[in-house]
Amino acid sequence: MLRFWCYIWILCIISSKELRAQDRPYAVAFFGSINTSSKLFYNPNDQDEFIRNQFLPLDNAFSEGVDVRRTIEPLRISVGFSIEYLSKTQSFIHPLSQSTLVPVKDGFVVYPIEFSAYFPIPIGGDLFQLYMGGGAGAYLGARRYEYAGIQASAVDRKTGYGIHIVSGLQYFLRPSFSLRSELKFRNVQFETINQFSQSTAVSSSGTIIPLDQEPFASRVNIDGMTVSLQLVYHF
Repeated sequence: MLRFWCYIWILCIISSKELRAQDRPYAVAFFGSINTSSKLFYNPNDQDEFIRNQFLPLDNAFSEGVDVRRTIEPLRISVGFSIEYLSKTQSFIHPLSQSTLVPVKDGFVVYPIEFSAYFPIPIGGDLFQLYMGGGAGAYLGARRYEYAGIQASAVDRKTGYGIHIVSGLQYFLRPSFSLRSELKFRNVQFETINQFSQSTAVSSSGTIIPLDQEPFASRVNIDGMTVSLQLVYHF
């Protein structure tokens, strides 16, 4: 393992001499992220504040996506957009009675589409680049809910909108490749309506479980901090 990191360090030293001569305004990155905090509110429209504020915590949600940027050198900024796939599901057991235990899966899936601008911080050099930025995004998502093996499909959903701020560090491995580490803070909400397509389910013990046929609303809130690691190609 030590030898591997020695090779990486030598490669970085050698490639750093080539960075000054390159002009590569476009960058495409593939990234993975962990989102530290998200919540699923069961009854967001209930009149009772206590019931309205009940939620299922869905922390440490993983995501993956693509980020595309364009550097505008005269303005010393970069602009870009990203598309992401973010999901989190939790499994647990609901004790319907002393003899009947019902398996439940609950969570969400969301596709963030974000537009951002990035401003370099004049610290570092050709190998390291620090930056800050921010932007806005649209968030298309739905609740994933399964009760006793029966899925409640999303029958309606509202797109969420939000803003975010970003700070990051970029380290060049080669003129065409770099690694980015990025912190993002965002507070996103979207609503979804789900409904069961059948009226009953059967437990593992053979018990008939009634399912409510009425549509039910939920709200997903994604907040906290997002930490990502990105592999970037410059051209």
